[in-house]
Amino acid sequence: METNRVLSEQTSENIYHCIKCGLCLAHCPAYKEILLEEASPRGKVQISKFIAEGDLSLSEEVKETLFSTCLLCGSCVVNCPSGVHGAHLISGLRWRAVQKYGVDWRKKVLFQILSSGWMMSGSAWFARWARKGFGDFKFQAGALPLEKIPRMNDKPFSTTVSEVVESPGEAKARVLYFHGCATNYLYGGIGKAVVDVLPKMGVEVRIPKDQICCGLPIFLSGDRASSLNCIRKTLEIFNGKEADAIIVDCATCGAALKNEYPYLLQELRDLGEKVSEKEIAAAKDMAAKVKDVTVFIDEHKEWLPPLRKRESNLRVAYHDPCHLVKGQKVSAQPRNLLSSIPGVEYVEMASADACCGGGGAFQVEHAETSRKITKRKIDSINAVKVDAVATCCPGCNLTISAHLNGERPMEVLHPVQLLQRSLA
Repeated sequence: METNRVLSEQTSENIYHCIKCGLCLAHCPAYKEILLEEASPRGKVQISKFIAEGDLSLSEEVKETLFSTCLLCGSCVVNCPSGVHGAHLISGLRWRAVQKYGVDWRKKVLFQILSSGWMMSGSAWFARWARKGFGDFKFQAGALPLEKIPRMNDKPFSTTVSEVVESPGEAKARVLYFHGCATNYLYGGIGKAVVDVLPKMGVEVRIPKDQICCGLPIFLSGDRASSLNCIRKTLEIFNGKEADAIIVDCATCGAALKNEYPYLLQELRDLGEKVSEKEIAAAKDMAAKVKDVTVFIDEHKEWLPPLRKRESNLRVAYHDPCHLVKGQKVSAQPRNLLSSIPGVEYVEMASADACCGGGGAFQVEHAETSRKITKRKIDSINAVKVDAVATCCPGCNLTISAHLNGERPMEVLHPVQLLQRSLA
């Protein structure tokens, strides 16, 4: 049966690995709220099979199912005993849906901004100006209250640091730093923590200029043509440079550079798109060097200078971002880092690796389902009565911060920010 007309061979092969056991149902955040078979990973695999074999058309109703019942969190992938990669199936079909129905004009504008450095900078400047001039509007973007979104950085992070941040003594290692859009425009404190902590460990940090979006939000939404600009620009900037590692502070960006670039480029080439073997090789070379910043620090923890104890203990819980724990299999390292900080009492919360419900645009477009998923996460956080929540994903930070409603005030921070405070 020819299925590669719709999906590549490496992706369509997943369809026939599904044994319909249903183990994925208990782990899918969307299914647990919707409780319909088509919302389950098993159901969507069967939908994929019917479409690929020509027994079901990619109708508007099917398109809605592909987008509204899946956060592409990867929970089904890591819990499937047969190794079915449901996220690749859904991503591939979303691409075909976009080819058939086009991209919503609002998303099209957003994707154009994300894939252009000057448009992103201009939009961030406008957002900063509007918020200073008009204050915080009480406005809901789906499940996301806009007034709870942090204010834009006064200046893009990349403009506040030099291209090379040297260590005080002889460098023990040299790394390239992919800071991502969120750090550059919204969470500059995370970037400052990275370029403070690593040099104090004896690491030289190089921050290539003209970085743009990693492209993951774009190609997960199905607009693979637009995402290629981001991928090629990133490969041009980062590949072939001498470095011991490429450091990322964002779980989503890390998953893009480490996992998705090689897969996506190979799939596009298999389906006849204009992607070269050279580009695929470059993506694989880059992927081999990509490390989350907590992984790099944990690997070289002996380089850390003495940490000072806080005046009072800080109870901290950790939320596992889906793209880190499921996509990159990173779980212990952020916890090791938090547990090593004097004065930090690390508390493990229930379902720490459960999705926060954000899923990028999912929380805007599918608010009801997103709210229910996020409530489960907030309830887990409130139950452990902590002073702060640490997470390695700015997107999770944004979602959790916007919905915290406990009696005690809580910060949401990157683990490296807590480490930075102990080095100050």
